Amino acid sequence: MLALLRSTGAPSLSRVPPRFPAVAALSSAPLAMAAPRPPPPTASSASFGTASSGGSLPTWEPSACLPRLTRVLNARDLAEALPAIRPGRIFRSGSPSNASLEDALLLRRDLAIQQFVDFRSSSELAEDTAWPLVLSNGVIKTYDSSGRVSEVVVDRNPELAGHGCDAFPAELHRLSLLERNKFIRGLLPRLPYRAVAAAAWYKLVGDEVAMRGAVVPVINAGGLLLIYQILLETASVELARTLEVVAAAAAERKPLLFFCKLGKDRTGTVAALVLTACGASRDQIVADYARSDGVNEVALGGIERMEDVQGMDSAIFASAPAECMEALLDHAQEAYGGLAKYMTGIGFGEERQAALREALTGGDW
Repeated sequence: MLALLRSTGAPSLSRVPPRFPAVAALSSAPLAMAAPRPPPPTASSASFGTASSGGSLPTWEPSACLPRLTRVLNARDLAEALPAIRPGRIFRSGSPSNASLEDALLLRRDLAIQQFVDFRSSSELAEDTAWPLVLSNGVIKTYDSSGRVSEVVVDRNPELAGHGCDAFPAELHRLSLLERNKFIRGLLPRLPYRAVAAAAWYKLVGDEVAMRGAVVPVINAGGLLLIYQILLETASVELARTLEVVAAAAAERKPLLFFCKLGKDRTGTVAALVLTACGASRDQIVADYARSDGVNEVALGGIERMEDVQGMDSAIFASAPAECMEALLDHAQEAYGGLAKYMTGIGFGEERQAALREALTGGDW
């Protein structure tokens, strides 16, 4: 933190204005889209209902089978939050990286999910050393802040291949939304000057306990709202890219699942953006977020494990109270003119939002 304090300088005491960093990684045009192609037929459709005439999505309600997931937390169809969204098109959850074979079959075969978006941080990914079963015959695309994309091909897993549900390749898009250094840089302007000065001094003289005592109470007082405010400000490039990936998948009629570690904070913020683009009401956005309140774990991209901020109140950061999303929506209205205008400001404008809304709510897949 001391190095960041030195490089950043003393913050202003005034309220931090909204900022839209230039989205240099994104062109003005949307992601290139291939001709639509349906995902593989649902091999288990006989047990749930008859597959749709287009062969893309089953006619049964996906929300009915999601509770069968045993090692994928907090999963739900966004259509449960906004009935205008057609069931089976876009899902949210915690990480599926430890999915069981039955979980993988449900995601890849029964729900025909081909596209995955992973918001976990580099430190979280470093702890996840096994290739997920759900990515059999897949490609992992990792995006950096400058827009460069690296790819890793995942071979076909014999367990999954034997069930014939990975004939169409899966794609995993890695777009980290919370990194430690970016969080600290977003935090510093929000700290009182005295807290920054005290933290820098205590860090310099090696008094780690006193240093944390100057900073951690401010983080606890800000709570999850503080985390989400920093996320909107520092991850605008990644959020814009995420929205383009979601829009491209929807335009190509490919069901998509987006997730972080627990499917609560980063996932909840992106869900609020997607729901806003699709015309959800404030109450619908808040209700969807609050469904994660029972997760009762903390996973903030590894920030919670940083030595400099030990002492964060887990009771605060493990929750997902409705009032927190209410406060975030209020903040977005005050700082940006609302989430729709925030999306426009980061490069995902009204036309792109309308196209996403049409792809998720209209027509047959």
